[in-house]
Amino acid sequence: MSILTTFLNSKVWLMIAGGFLVILGSVGLISGQAAESASTFWPNGLTDSELNIAKVIEVVWTVHVLGMGIILFAIGLLAANPIGARIGSIGMIAVLGSQFMAGGLAAGYGYAGFEGFNAFAAVFMFINLVTLISCLSKINAK
Repeated sequence: MSILTTFLNSKVWLMIAGGFLVILGSVGLISGQAAESASTFWPNGLTDSELNIAKVIEVVWTVHVLGMGIILFAIGLLAANPIGARIGSIGMIAVLGSQFMAGGLAAGYGYAGFEGFNAFAAVFMFINLVTLISCLSKINAK
């Protein structure tokens, strides 16, 4: 077995990606950071009512990430290849697609998101892209 095949273990990467999203969502909800970050992501001088709506949006978005993390972790833990890789591919495309679409659509309404490409974005993209590649590489496994 080559080093690349060992590195691209879809079960392990699905659990890493799922665990990362679960930790990210849990910390955001438990610490209150999900709600408190709303004023940073929606910087255009919000009224109190608009700020409350923005907080709900951030909390719901965080719960969505948490739920997707649980699903990815469960797929990695419970599903055997190639079924796990096939379902994991769909799951990873859903995670990446939904996050980019939601952020992109929200930008039209003044959502600022994160400023630039920072270390967090690099880790998020690395984990999710490696997970997607590992799942795609195992789709036709026997």
